[in-house]
Amino acid sequence: MSAIPRMTTTPQTTSAITAANTISQTMPQTAAAIRQTAATATGSANTNTGASTPSCGNIYIPDYSVLRQQNLDKVNEYYDKLLGSYTSTYNQYATQSKGTKNDQNYANVVLLPKYTDYNTQLINLNQSMINSVNQDMDLITAQKDELTNKTRQIDTIMNNITLLKDKDNEMTVLTGARKDSLSSASDGLDQMNFSTYIFIGINILILLVILGLVIYIVYSSYSAGTRARSANNLYSGIARNSTI
Repeated sequence: MSAIPRMTTTPQTTSAITAANTISQTMPQTAAAIRQTAATATGSANTNTGASTPSCGNIYIPDYSVLRQQNLDKVNEYYDKLLGSYTSTYNQYATQSKGTKNDQNYANVVLLPKYTDYNTQLINLNQSMINSVNQDMDLITAQKDELTNKTRQIDTIMNNITLLKDKDNEMTVLTGARKDSLSSASDGLDQMNFSTYIFIGINILILLVILGLVIYIVYSSYSAGTRARSANNLYSGIARNSTI
């Protein structure tokens, strides 16, 4: 039995595998396009309705969910077609391999390589889908890690803001306490000055009273001495007159 070369991958297989790969590649591309649109055409995006496709001038931005579903439909359609061909070819091979010698030769020469190629295409397609899912999982994990880091950064910023608010409140309380202390010191100084003025006034009053008493005592002593001298002179005059 001569060897028959295996069937090469058909253009339909390449198209299906490309569509499978596009599913995983669409996520970052669509996200980047959406970010570009949000940055450059915010006003234009706000005028679109929910059913319209985002666009920026002449740049077409496909909707991710719609594009993903279209690619999945292409993959599923081709997979079902390929699986049907594989199943039909395998059943035909299984039937003819039990038939006559010619049927067996036809089964081994034509049908066996054909269904083997279909099987290879199915394996490649499944592997491509697995790779696509793994790539999506890697992207999701990377985005999750990035989101976790961003969340931690936000938590750190919020904690710093809380600390700053607490410091601000503490400084406000401290400033109020200092103002109250300064006000109390000012009131105490005013009261002390008032008491000082009262004390000085009392001392001046006491000094004046003492000075008045001294003057009174001196004046009284002087007046008493003058009267005594006048009385002595009077008695001396009377005595001289009596002697004469």
